[in-house]
Amino acid sequence: MDQGYLRNEVDSKPFEDGTNYRSVVGALLYVAVCARTDIATSVGILGRKLSAPTNADWIAAKRVVRYLKGTKDWRLKLGDKETDELVAYSDSDWAGDIGTRKSTTGYVVFYCGGAICWASCRQNCVTLSTMEAEYVALAETCQEVVWLRRLLEDIGEKQVRPTVVYEQQAFEAYRN
Repeated sequence: MDQGYLRNEVDSKPFEDGTNYRSVVGALLYVAVCARTDIATSVGILGRKLSAPTNADWIAAKRVVRYLKGTKDWRLKLGDKETDELVAYSDSDWAGDIGTRKSTTGYVVFYCGGAICWASCRQNCVTLSTMEAEYVALAETCQEVVWLRRLLEDIGEKQVRPTVVYEQQAFEAYRN
């Protein structure tokens, strides 16, 4: 998706076939949920425009489809590590939605090296700083991790060690 898609409020004409737009976004949503975590954020943003899509929204949807076509050989890798530990990664933007000024949370949780849970969703509150947006994203990620730890325990895969949750900005600061 174009990086400036949300920031550029272009005076675009309404898209004449809203049903076609909704159909494409629905298909993309299915792909994002079932196999391709890398398009989850783009599809979530496109889904916000279902009631009144514009030509710019249609172009953005086609761009995601072209991206999928160009990366059709990419596969979701499910586990190859010897350890059976949960590891999570969390990140957010700050006030990415121009209309509501709400941030977007994204996270992915790995078990045995394979992605088992992921999400990209708008936060419920308006945050006042990037730090606060990251904190809200970490809280949502940790809620999911606690639930997954309990689920794994229920099926006989109890996690003995603490689950590491990486946060993007903290990781970049540590790396530098």
